[in-house]
Amino acid sequence: MQALILIGYYYGGEGDGKAKHIYTGLARLHAETLSLWEIPNDGSLLSQEEHRRTWLSVNIASDWSAIDISVEPISLNHGLEVDLLKFDDIAFQSLNPNLVHGTYSSPPSPYNMWAYMARTLGIFNKTSVLLRRMSQGSISFDDYCQEAVVLEGSLGEWENSLPPNLRYTTENIMSSVNQRLGRTFLAMHIGYHHFRQILFFPFLDARRDHDNTKLTKNASQCKRSADIISDILRHSTDIENCDLNCFIYGHIAVISSCVHLHTLLFSDNTEALSMARQWLLLNFKYLMGIKSYWPVVEHSAARLRKFHNCCQDSISDPFVLDNWMARFVTEHTSYPSERQNSAAKPGDPGLESTTVGSICADVHGPHHTSNAETGSEVDDLSHLLHDQQVTSEALVNHALDWLLE
Repeated sequence: MQALILIGYYYGGEGDGKAKHIYTGLARLHAETLSLWEIPNDGSLLSQEEHRRTWLSVNIASDWSAIDISVEPISLNHGLEVDLLKFDDIAFQSLNPNLVHGTYSSPPSPYNMWAYMARTLGIFNKTSVLLRRMSQGSISFDDYCQEAVVLEGSLGEWENSLPPNLRYTTENIMSSVNQRLGRTFLAMHIGYHHFRQILFFPFLDARRDHDNTKLTKNASQCKRSADIISDILRHSTDIENCDLNCFIYGHIAVISSCVHLHTLLFSDNTEALSMARQWLLLNFKYLMGIKSYWPVVEHSAARLRKFHNCCQDSISDPFVLDNWMARFVTEHTSYPSERQNSAAKPGDPGLESTTVGSICADVHGPHHTSNAETGSEVDDLSHLLHDQQVTSEALVNHALDWLLE
């Protein structure tokens, strides 16, 4: 099952969404057949914990895979709570083999980050389904607002449930790095803030009454999470052994970048504009780094170009939650066709599935730019960033050209 999940993620990174879903589905079928959630009483403590963690991995992969093809996930937990892990992440990775056959009492778990991550899955699923339903006209914006309040409360409860040592602070980041869990710590928090940024994304729609205090606050919540995502990506590149190189983080960085573009388009706050330029450039530098590993990240970046083209169209509001946009913010391997204007009928396909064959036709492979060339481009972009004579629009165009061409 672990091998099937790894192969599925590999195909996802290659841009072959169908193959990814097939391998993830096979892992799920194995888990169902073996009733993986039923932990055997016989066997070592280590094998029991491997059962639990494999079950958790299949559950996480299955939910992400379903959302990626616009299918409502069906939970694998069979009524069990995700507080199933008996060992925290530190204890598990350094478990003494001499102790795993007898009775072993693990101390209270301060680092069960995978279990905490799993608790947000249901919120992510409900948010994605809610976005899709509104984009298709099944529910009104007022209905969305009512449901969003509930999901916001669930996310808030999750954050408040974190023990002090797992809150998002610089001190906790460094502590997790010292425990060899830096990547896991950043992954947990970037997932949480991604779910927040997509939950509040519809409140960026310029058609909404932004004189309404609640709507304005929700739009600000979206931007705050997008900022924190960029901050997490900065730490992932600046701190050793914290790199987040999975292609899904490329998708998250693209959505964060769209939110920064909103600030550049509509804000008149000098400080907010300056920060949005910095965060956007940082996201682009991160995307340039991981797209050399995963062809699908090239397509994620191409989505950003298409979205930016929509931003340059003064006729339509690019932040309208049509079906194209709903799938854009939730699906990380599908490839966008040209977006129709905001008057497009709900339910238009908008995004097309992609295969390895189509990627080979559209992408010429990873860029193997020399370090000297890359450094020169970064210096050039940094110079533009601090040049007050350069408009935000010019900066974005230059950075997108660097990222894509």
